[in-house]
Amino acid sequence: MTIHPFFLYVTCLLTTCHALAQKSILRNGGFEEHGDQKCLSCYQSSGQFAALVYHWDNGGWHCMLCDKDYRQQSDDRKGKLCPLDRVSPQSGKAMISMVYSPGVNGIYGGVEGASHLSARTIEPMRVGQLYEVSLWLYVDSTKRQDPDWGKHLGIALLPQNLSFFGGRKSLVIPFLAVDTLVYDRWYEVKWRVRPLCTSNYLMIGVFADPQWPKTRSYADVHYYLDNVSLVEMPEASAISDSSVYYCSRYDPVLLGVQPLMDSKMLWYENDAFELTDEHRAVLDSFAEYANRYPDLVFEISGHTDSLGKDNFNLSQKRAQAVSDYLIKTLQLPPYRFYALALGATAPFRPNYTEEGRKMNRRAAIRQSELTLPMMYYRYALKAVERKKKPEAFVYLDKWTATAEKGALMLLLFDPRFDPLRSDKRWPIIERKVRDSYQNLNYGKESFRIDSLRFDACRFSGGALAALLNGLQGNIPGSENYFVEFPGTTEVAAQYRYQAHFDAILPILKKTGWPKKGSFSESAVNNAFHLLLNSGDVAAYLEWLPALQQACEDGDIPWMMFATCYDKCMVGLGKPQRYLTDYQMLEGGGLLQPLKWEGDENTVNDFRAKIGLPLLPQDVVDAMKKNK
Repeated sequence: MTIHPFFLYVTCLLTTCHALAQKSILRNGGFEEHGDQKCLSCYQSSGQFAALVYHWDNGGWHCMLCDKDYRQQSDDRKGKLCPLDRVSPQSGKAMISMVYSPGVNGIYGGVEGASHLSARTIEPMRVGQLYEVSLWLYVDSTKRQDPDWGKHLGIALLPQNLSFFGGRKSLVIPFLAVDTLVYDRWYEVKWRVRPLCTSNYLMIGVFADPQWPKTRSYADVHYYLDNVSLVEMPEASAISDSSVYYCSRYDPVLLGVQPLMDSKMLWYENDAFELTDEHRAVLDSFAEYANRYPDLVFEISGHTDSLGKDNFNLSQKRAQAVSDYLIKTLQLPPYRFYALALGATAPFRPNYTEEGRKMNRRAAIRQSELTLPMMYYRYALKAVERKKKPEAFVYLDKWTATAEKGALMLLLFDPRFDPLRSDKRWPIIERKVRDSYQNLNYGKESFRIDSLRFDACRFSGGALAALLNGLQGNIPGSENYFVEFPGTTEVAAQYRYQAHFDAILPILKKTGWPKKGSFSESAVNNAFHLLLNSGDVAAYLEWLPALQQACEDGDIPWMMFATCYDKCMVGLGKPQRYLTDYQMLEGGGLLQPLKWEGDENTVNDFRAKIGLPLLPQDVVDAMKKNK
């Protein structure tokens, strides 16, 4: 029987072809709508990605916009970040570059080295409704890649946005994997999904499960995305379709992550800064979110368009008005916020159209990367500067109650709090630091190791200053209370480290190498740093077996053993095995690895046997150059 083309056409409209006519509930799925790109890598953090690629978020790490019109290639590492000469967008001018880097953050757990791209849907995905998610994918073929990584590339439908960057735990959330991995060409990937719980976000990336990742001894994998869509399909029988039933049930607390709030925007007319009823309604709604997650910190920024002569002061008034309403009217704690006046320096949209300028006249509230302990420390420093001692002690009490135990010792070495040390309340703070060690088998010994290591850091090229300044975080364009120590020679620093390592030898002879559970985690790490920086080759030889045993027992990462082993070999004039020690060439800062065993493959095999990541490409390039 011959079927008339008309009936085929009608059938197409009523079934799969109907999906083609449906509008995606994602905005800017082709990434063509974006701001003026000044560089490739300067939109990766601090919430800047949304101002470049409209309606998308990178969670704070990677996700590079590759656009054919971008010509400033100085930061492109010779086309490695956006290889547009080799990989053109599937359509249009733009695509997104993604990466899975097993070696990021050393050998700690999780998938911190996986970039994640997410977008909020125009409307919530309804329970039981059939949806089709599709995207175009290009995966670079890579030698030494993890054979299982492709099974973890896929999508997740989330009730709220999440950021996993900087975490230490695996991203164990339900996800839908790509069915088939194809290399070195564009192809379309599709999922048909019936949500079993309401979802508001689509996330794309590499996700963990309880059994993966197992090791980081694999190469980076780069892949590219284009033309992402999420379409509500016409109603059909749920019994006969091939859809996947899905619910992203997870516990953010167990994951070690917080929800990632969409930035709240308040728009202004020319020269205006006072809050309107509409503004206050937005802020009232935001306050409910802030109260629901009391551990989050937020940045309030004021902005203007590029017109006018007093943009900085105007943006300051906008930020201050928002801050005053949240703190004074709604009674939210002031230490949960910091305000920035950015004038016209951070446009949300290009300023060359009136529509763009309208969107740039704004105040924004963004979830910050700073933590509450950082803000407590910052407020304590600010109180000392203002000679408000009672207020300083209030914030130090809050800090000692919430900061990581390994950081508490640093307070005793911070000269910015010298004005408080003669106060009768200071011994109470010191006792809190000491009490943080009391539940350990070797609490006094842990305290001794930590104190010696941090004292030695004062003589080690700004190491202590970096640790202390990290306690308050860094807010570019805001008031920071940074500390510096006088410089010293490398010989003097090594002498101090060697003296302090000699001082902990009686502890090590008594207890053996520090173990987690009996010692503080900070003491386990600090004992290693005292040994490593002592420069004592005889001590390296003596304690290498203990370090190896500690690695085998899971008390320290294998990178510590590998680093000490290589230091020992270099000190004896022998080749390195794991290639962890480099020298910097004068002029240009090029890497020059010291002698090593075998070639690149030999070193990588040694590293792989103890779970270390592959050698970075810049080190491999330096090896080939310095053969």
